[in-house]
Formats: sequence, C-alpha cells, structure tokens
Amino acid sequence: MTVEAQTIAAHVGSIQVRRGGSGDPLVYLHSAAGEGEGLALLDELAKRHDVIAPMFPGFGESEGIEQIDDMEDAVFHLLDLFDRLELDAPAVVGLSLGGWLAAELATRYPERVSKLILVNPAGLYIKGAEIKDIFGRGPGEMAEDMFADQSHPMAAQMHQVEKMLASGGGNRGAIPFELIKPQLQTMAATARLGWDPYLHNPKLRKRLHRISSPTLIVRATEDTLIPAAHSEAYASEIAGAKLVEVAKAAHLVSIERPAELAAVINDFLSG
Repeated sequence: MTVEAQTIAAHVGSIQVRRGGSGDPLVYLHSAAGEGEGLALLDELAKRHDVIAPMFPGFGESEGIEQIDDMEDAVFHLLDLFDRLELDAPAVVGLSLGGWLAAELATRYPERVSKLILVNPAGLYIKGAEIKDIFGRGPGEMAEDMFADQSHPMAAQMHQVEKMLASGGGNRGAIPFELIKPQLQTMAATARLGWDPYLHNPKLRKRLHRISSPTLIVRATEDTLIPAAHSEAYASEIAGAKLVEVAKAAHLVSIERPAELAAVINDFLSG
C-alpha cells in the first residue's frame, strides 16, 4: 500500500499531508529531521491502517510556521488538522519532536487520542541526562547520534556534507544550497518550538498523568541523542505505559529500522 502526498487547507495555510492505506486511522508525527518523503515506515503501517502523516509548518511544503510560536500553538494546529481531516480520536505515533507534540496533545486533550506511541521522545528535561545539542553541531557528528549504522545512505550523506564543509574551510557557500536547504529549513522550524527552553516543556512531566489512552514508549537501543532516562520517565509517569526497545537502531529508528518499528507498533495497536 503506497502512501501519497496531498495538500490540505488549514488555518495556518497549506499543509502537506501523506496519506494511504485503509483501516483504523493512525497519525504519524515526524521528528526534527522532517522525515516523510519515501519513508518506508509509512508504507509498512499503511498495510493495516489508514495512515496520515502531516508535515509540520516549516517542514516540506507546509506553510504557516510564522504563526507557530510555541508548543501550545502546535497543539492547536494539530487539533485543526484533526478536525479538517475528520479524525475524532486516532492512534498517534510521534518520533522525537513528534513524540513531544503527541504527548502535549494527549495531556491537554486525552479524548482525541485513542492510542499513543512515543518513539525516542523529546519533551522532558532530566538533570544529568540532558538531550544533546542539535543546533550547533555539524552533520557528520549528528549522524553518529542518528544512525547506529554509519553506512546507511542518509548517514553517509551527512558525513559527505561534513567533508565538503571541511574542504571548503567551513564555508557553506562551497556546498550547493539545494543540498543544505532542507536542513536549514527544518532547524529553523524546530527552533520555534525547542530553542528556549531547549527541546522540553518544564511543565510536561507533571501533566503526563492526564494521558488516559493505552501508551507504548519505544526506545532505540543505540540512540545517543536522547538518553534512555527520558523514555524511562515517560513510561513511569504515564499510567500503564509499556516500554519496548528496538535493537541495532539509533535516534532515527523510523528510517533505519522501518520494518522492525512497524512490527512493534502493529503488535501494540492490535493488542
């Protein structure tokens, strides 16, 4: 089952949405990497579900980032999309930044989420186990956190960009703008939500008890961007939450191990 892109009119402007499959609705919220185009995970999930994967404003071709100032705005934008897509209470999967957004939605409006899956989620601050910086490091160094296998095509591309920067004396002008434009765009959009405080909401942890939907926390064992303590905190603070691991994968597990992640998600949703 193929997931295809479409554009819908939302309150903030045109929003790019990938949709495909049939069955119960499942919303996928992407990470700060803006994954979506050609994401095999979506095709895997679409074999059993009606998969809806919106691109957040400022990512891909989605408009309206100038109208999003914080996570509260982001939640209301998501509610607007749910209403326009006639989604009452879908299952929601969120990776990293998307996991944070999914958790914020589920604490504020628990009735709008039937089941919740948080994958390597951001959103919390844990002293001594802080999330690594994503704004000030080079792509090669970031690749080490994003992928367990550095030969993965995306990791290899990130290392190649790092080499091009080094050979150009750190001059971004030495690299074709089309190659770095998506990264610059996604980082700017991410900063609207997670610059200060950095990738967390100080009030979120004490609100997690409000989540009433069955919840699965998924941690990739090789994720070195967000320490294991974050997934463990989500699992301990959300009543009845289950924590599982996906081996041989790092932060971008949805790209690195799509079949394995889809199997974990499907098992939870069918249980």
